[in-house]
Amino acid sequence: MMNRYATMATVTCLLGVLLAAACTNDSMEDESSDFDRPAMLSNYAENLIMPGYTALKSEVAELDAAAEDFINSPTESSLTALRQQLKEARLAWQDVSMFQFGPAENATLRSSINTYPADSEGIEDNIASGDYTLGTIDNQAAAGFPALGYLLYGMADSDTEILQAYSEASDAEARRTYLGEVVSFVKGKVDQTHNEWDAEGENYLSTFLSDERSGTDVGSSLGMLINAMVQHYERFFRDGKIGIPAGVRSAGVPRPTATEAHYGGYSLELAIANMQAIQRLYKGEGPDGMDGLGLEENLVALDAGDLSNQINTEMDQGISALQNLEDPLSDQISTDNEPVLTTFEELQQVVTILKADMTSILGITITFQDNDGD
Repeated sequence: MMNRYATMATVTCLLGVLLAAACTNDSMEDESSDFDRPAMLSNYAENLIMPGYTALKSEVAELDAAAEDFINSPTESSLTALRQQLKEARLAWQDVSMFQFGPAENATLRSSINTYPADSEGIEDNIASGDYTLGTIDNQAAAGFPALGYLLYGMADSDTEILQAYSEASDAEARRTYLGEVVSFVKGKVDQTHNEWDAEGENYLSTFLSDERSGTDVGSSLGMLINAMVQHYERFFRDGKIGIPAGVRSAGVPRPTATEAHYGGYSLELAIANMQAIQRLYKGEGPDGMDGLGLEENLVALDAGDLSNQINTEMDQGISALQNLEDPLSDQISTDNEPVLTTFEELQQVVTILKADMTSILGITITFQDNDGD
């Protein structure tokens, strides 16, 4: 009995020593680095996230106004203006699509406004029946930006026919009503997300910057930010914008109509804008070019400068590969898919170094489910 108690005491003592050593190592790591993590989070919140959501809110408000003009007077000029404003709103979305946590998660922002490809049959059924609820799972692909792309480009083969559908067809009023409700739905989701972040609204900004969220543990602001960034890059950028349309997830069978802006024909432009936004997030650069503390500097402060440089190099190469493709991306996939597949492989290089190497150095745990083995 004495031996057993002595052994238990020894083990307990050793565990205590190990825990103390671990705590000491953590403290030494913190003390050995002069990096100011709260300042980095402040830079992200004030120079990337809030300006990004403010810009998106502004562009969607302009989209709402352009839609009202078109609904009141469906003309060639009002159609052109509405299409252009839809593109501007979709470009603004690229700057904030990586932030699917907190307010965006509460609003189910991504799935509500950017589930693609659009469900054209569902849209037409909704218009015909007048019996639908936007925001339900069944209607995710019948609302949002992709649905607007279909409504403004994809309903007919010519602009003349599209204008007639909104002005002369028997269901023209129902079609105008649906268009207006989809825009209002998008605006509501964007306004909700912006208001929850805004210091003058529900002020999630203060939660994001609070001392309680300033660490690297699960639930910390940095942990949520990096998980959202990596998940977005892997699933919704690499796969969603490039891999799935190119056939990577469908046994090599291309799906060109699954591109993000198939009807508008500027899918590649959106992809490039998104990749550039992801790199700015990594660097801590705002949309206006203001360069603050970011993950790049955090890695350097932890003696991982080589990794930091590698991430930038791989991202530069990914952007370059995208720029070598052509819009409409759906046409490129249909006629010459090999460069698109090569681009996917180039983009894949970034996944490992972000998801494994970077998170390991920063002490961040990946919490989202991995379904495809990278």
